[in-house]
Amino acid sequence: MTDFRMKKTDDVITKSFVDLVIENGFDNVTVTDIALKSMISRKTFYLHYEDKFALTDAILQDILTWLDETLKKKRLLINQGIGLSNAVGQLEPELRQLPMCWSRPINAIMAIPQAKMQLMDGLKDILSNHLQAALTHPKSDLEINVIGGMMLGMIRYYLQTNDFPSSKEIHQLSDTLNLIFGA
Repeated sequence: MTDFRMKKTDDVITKSFVDLVIENGFDNVTVTDIALKSMISRKTFYLHYEDKFALTDAILQDILTWLDETLKKKRLLINQGIGLSNAVGQLEPELRQLPMCWSRPINAIMAIPQAKMQLMDGLKDILSNHLQAALTHPKSDLEINVIGGMMLGMIRYYLQTNDFPSSKEIHQLSDTLNLIFGA
């Protein structure tokens, strides 16, 4: 059973850390700063995390786990015969969490060069795994990389605008891809 006090303290530590990284940069954030902003002792911080690097890793893993679980739900819906647009509609509450819950943590991670590389690699791996599972024909490295890159671009777009692309934007994107690739 989850200890809600521990969960609440983890949430406060995470929010404080994210705020400090965005405001001051990762290199300028200390455990003392995090503890002060969280209104906890350093000892309490160390009961939860080994150091600020372990906290960074925990946030990174939470982001990647959320994305992986959301994509698994999408795949389950599609496997049940629900079309992609209806599946996305049913997943809208989870997708709305991206800008509401994950935008600031992702921005903080993106401000830490090593963590940014780990996030991008993790996103690429998750998207590639889900794409390979979704394709019914033999997969090529080109196909996985191009479609995976487009999916990463969609995530970046969503984080920058805090909104889904409109039907018009998707149609324009499709037309442009057809023009470029002559499909």
